[in-house]
Amino acid sequence: MTYIPTTLAQAWTDALAGHASPRIVLGNFLDDWRRVSQPENRHRLIRDPIADTDDEELHRWGAFLAATVEYLTVRDGVPTPPWVFEDRWVLPEPWFLLSYWKMRAWQLAATPPPWKRRRIFGGDERMLIGRV
Repeated sequence: MTYIPTTLAQAWTDALAGHASPRIVLGNFLDDWRRVSQPENRHRLIRDPIADTDDEELHRWGAFLAATVEYLTVRDGVPTPPWVFEDRWVLPEPWFLLSYWKMRAWQLAATPPPWKRRRIFGGDERMLIGRV
């Protein structure tokens, strides 16, 4: 039996339908990104845009996924799909992943640019997506 990775757009559709949590979608996507080493195969995982939603929490996670895709593609030399740069993935208000106020300065300083551009603050890449 051959493993066939799920595209991020397909997995995100499951989250929007309530069949998977955004964290599970993110974790599965990161696992698939690790498994698929060829750039052209990685691009297939991300080429289709993810759907947006009126649900504020899910919308934030959509922005988080867009930042993750940007980060991974730049880091790994894979063409970044245009959908990640759409204005809708820039949050209207900052989202601090660690709510403790004393951590805000560190989050503001350590968060990589793809997340900062979307007003998402959570620290360095190890805090945001682990060791990928």
